[in-house]
Amino acid sequence: LFYQKAPFVDSMEENPVRPYASGFLKNGKLLREKIKQHTAYPYGMLREQVQEHILDQLQTLLDRRLIKGIYENGTEYIAIATALNMKKELVRLIQKFDFTRQNPKAVYINAGEKVISLEDSILMALLHLMGFDVVFFVPTGYRSVEGHFQGGLLEEHQLGEYMYDLRVPDFAAAGSGAGKRGWMERIFRKA
Repeated sequence: LFYQKAPFVDSMEENPVRPYASGFLKNGKLLREKIKQHTAYPYGMLREQVQEHILDQLQTLLDRRLIKGIYENGTEYIAIATALNMKKELVRLIQKFDFTRQNPKAVYINAGEKVISLEDSILMALLHLMGFDVVFFVPTGYRSVEGHFQGGLLEEHQLGEYMYDLRVPDFAAAGSGAGKRGWMERIFRKA
């Protein structure tokens, strides 16, 4: 997955789960049956084990309080609404991916001066818990997601000089050429 523009999840977009999120949690535990039976629940068509995996990792995100504000200022309800409203392409990838063979990759490129949104941070933390390898590429060196994550979730590496006013290329159009490894393979190659 490539996220090339911050924010990926717009907090102003319609989210059919948002009005009901507060009713999906009681005493810090997801009310799974209530969630699954609700008309706003979008994942009922997925295999049961995939649905449970999503809900298990959402519960882990809440239990570990990986996002600042969970159980302090209502951020847990934003986390529930975000996790239960993933875009169709992402849900399809989760449904078809065999996590036992190779971890899926999510690359979030933030070449601008925007801080990554709370919803994007929640989504990336959830994907990490689900088994995705998540990389944030921030050539400006500006604070990006650090404001939303609790300590210990991120490992930061700084390489080279900071770069500004970059335009993110269209990686799909670039291709990797015959016989050459593409940039994605070079970054995530197996040892």
